[in-house]
Amino acid sequence: MEHFQFSTMFANRRKELKVTQEQIAEYVGVSRAAVSKWEKGQSYPDITLLPKLATYFNISIDTLLGYKPQLTKEQIVKIYSQLAQQFSQKEFDQVEKSIEEYLSEYYSCFPFVLKMAQLYLNYFPKSADQQSILERVLQLCSRVKTLSGDLGLANEATMMEAFAYLQLGKPEEVLALLGKDVQIQFGTDHLISTAHTMLGNTEKAKEIIQISYYQNLMQLLISATEAIMLEVANTDYIDETINKIQELIRMFDLENLNFNAVLIFYYKAATVYTMKGQFERGLEMLQCYVKLCKNIQFPIKLRGNSYFYLLSQWIENTSPLSSEAPRDEQSVKKDLVHTIVQNPAFDSLKEQSSYKAMVRNLADYLKVEVIL
Repeated sequence: MEHFQFSTMFANRRKELKVTQEQIAEYVGVSRAAVSKWEKGQSYPDITLLPKLATYFNISIDTLLGYKPQLTKEQIVKIYSQLAQQFSQKEFDQVEKSIEEYLSEYYSCFPFVLKMAQLYLNYFPKSADQQSILERVLQLCSRVKTLSGDLGLANEATMMEAFAYLQLGKPEEVLALLGKDVQIQFGTDHLISTAHTMLGNTEKAKEIIQISYYQNLMQLLISATEAIMLEVANTDYIDETINKIQELIRMFDLENLNFNAVLIFYYKAATVYTMKGQFERGLEMLQCYVKLCKNIQFPIKLRGNSYFYLLSQWIENTSPLSSEAPRDEQSVKKDLVHTIVQNPAFDSLKEQSSYKAMVRNLADYLKVEVIL
């Protein structure tokens, strides 16, 4: 395997111990020529000799082979980014083959396995067999939950499973996985923060409360966005919710803090207004969407601001990958345009010159081809 570095490890360890090739050959019962070939990378020892060689060198077999079954966070980021970029350059099947080769190599590196599940979720629409890819996501998530022993990874895997089930058209499985009702929030963040304060870890306590504050704020935005989609018949409720959320966006500078969640809000607000025949309000929301799209800084990187000043540190410490865009830049740009072009709810707007000009302006700015 390309990740093995047996010849290098073997030669270095032999020299460290100051033993000759003849001595090793005599110990394991092979010729000196065979040992010489091992060091040159021309051949490998029989698998039955590996335990004996590892014992001789006083190292593990994995170390002897130069094989590292676990990846660092930085390595996971690099591999994920490389594979994501390939999706804009190669056919899905080709990238899938690369993903599976990595998985066969690092199938016990559970943070990596979970990120490959995430990668599949982000790009499965490009596959000719979306169902099989979603089923593969479920397999990977199940492996992480069953074998990792990491509560954080298991919780993340559960959410990915739920998303995959929804895409497979299996809402019953989602309810079986997550429950049918909202769970009571016990405020464990505050208890953890208080415990750190009692131990004198004031900075850690502040970080926990600030991140809890941020996450609850984002959950409020997400919940309000879903609420307007469920209240299509209730015009007053929709107007009030959208007005409140726009004020929230302005107050906390959410366009810069988490532009993706705000984009989804503008997009769904435009969808609801257009469905109700309120075309001017729909166009107003789309204008907010386009304006924000043009303010996105590439390459995308999630970070805090002057108010949530501990957010960037938390993101980096939790997972370097969390701060990066989940998909390659070109795919993100295409989706920003195609999302509003392909939405059937906006068909009634497509003959309006203001809509065409707005979409064309965004497409030209992002250098994306679009047919109106």
